[in-house]
Amino acid sequence: MLLPILMLGLLFWQCDKINQNTNPNVTEQTCEGCHTNLAALTTLATTTGSGDASGALAPLSPAQRVHIELGADQHGFSDIDSTHARMSCAGCHSGQSPVAEATDANAMSAAHQGLVRDPSVDPQLGCGGGLCHGDIARRHLTSIHRQGWGEKAQLALRYGGAGYSYSNAPVELSSGFEANRLLQSATCGQCHISRPIVTGGGFAGSATGGNHQFIRKPNIDFTCTACHSNTVGIEWRGELASETPDLHESFGFTCKTCHTEDFHGAGSSDADLTSVYDVEGIASCYTPCHVNDATKNIFHEKHWAGQGSESGLSCYVCHGQAIKHFESGYVSDYTQTYEAFKIGFNPNYQQADQHHSNEKWSVVRHTPVTRDAYSEWGISALPYFDEVPTYQRTSPHNLQRWTSRTLVESSWIDSSAAYNENTCWKNCHLHNLVNGSSAGPYNYDHFLMEGDLDAHDQQDEKLANASVTVDGGGNLCNACHAF
Repeated sequence: MLLPILMLGLLFWQCDKINQNTNPNVTEQTCEGCHTNLAALTTLATTTGSGDASGALAPLSPAQRVHIELGADQHGFSDIDSTHARMSCAGCHSGQSPVAEATDANAMSAAHQGLVRDPSVDPQLGCGGGLCHGDIARRHLTSIHRQGWGEKAQLALRYGGAGYSYSNAPVELSSGFEANRLLQSATCGQCHISRPIVTGGGFAGSATGGNHQFIRKPNIDFTCTACHSNTVGIEWRGELASETPDLHESFGFTCKTCHTEDFHGAGSSDADLTSVYDVEGIASCYTPCHVNDATKNIFHEKHWAGQGSESGLSCYVCHGQAIKHFESGYVSDYTQTYEAFKIGFNPNYQQADQHHSNEKWSVVRHTPVTRDAYSEWGISALPYFDEVPTYQRTSPHNLQRWTSRTLVESSWIDSSAAYNENTCWKNCHLHNLVNGSSAGPYNYDHFLMEGDLDAHDQQDEKLANASVTVDGGGNLCNACHAF
């Protein structure tokens, strides 16, 4: 497990290069002596590292990742974090400090004896040990951020069908999935000390690294939008070619403004989660911000989900922009992407035990899973692949008040007379009925059609997405008139 506190291939000791020590306040025979000495670390670095796989952050060099930056008035870790410094480096990471060996190789071997690179891999022994953060560590161990329950639930459905539990999955499937999941799983340290492993690691805090400070409220640029860079991060900042930053970003919102749920989890009950949308207290447009907007205008009156409308819409259907979709190939290749804005049916519509069951239409995103996605783990084909859509409800983080769907006429912002019930459909509906006959314009580009799957070589996924595509089954009229 890669964690920025210590890295494979980076020597811990610099006995014969004492003259390069840029921190004379501590001896180099200790953890601090080496890790506050950037010159020594740079000389000893033996690997270029993996860089930032997510593309969210400029990658740090191997030396920068483990370098503890000291401020002008700081002489050691106790000046950075006096509380945690009382436990000593070895108190959390084990290993040996100081060491007395006279050569680099021997010193490195001695210092790394019993080393635990990331004590929070097992939070109950690390961060939750003793009288520290026991309750938080216990809950985090079973949280969705740590376990990926939604992914596990979908894997179980595709492998064993309805009612099948991930816990019963064959070992070749579960072990392969868990190994891949570890590359994304969030430990305590990857939020509160370091950059996430998916970004290449390194201390958080600045563009050039950090100082192993325990950060109570993590910087979203080094945590949230770094891990979720391929979707939330680029949408929030408006980095796709066809979009602008989320309106809420311009108001100074951060992730925690909306996401007030406890990221540490609720405990063992989290194992029952089948989606991130099932998390208690998950962010909602409706409460507390827009709870009184259901009758604010005719758009809301007609389509506000849960207000008696027969065709409730997700907020994102009107207020979202184009998002990034992933081409097929979950395990082997998830780097091939395309931009599109697609509205599809919500399979959970009118299913009382499912999330967002009052929304008939949702914005959907393609997830990069294929029938043979787990072949390298010994599963040549997922037997129940067609039971789970590959286009799924999503929550774009690029909201705008005015979009191509809400700005019906150019003068709409200035004059309410610019639109009425006879014109509001123009930029949204598949068609409008005029004197009993179907009339254009047609907004097919907005909707997920089977032709979209053909265009992206997803023909094998048509059956899986029959409940999402608006022309699934070949009858376009059924999209609205006989759902």
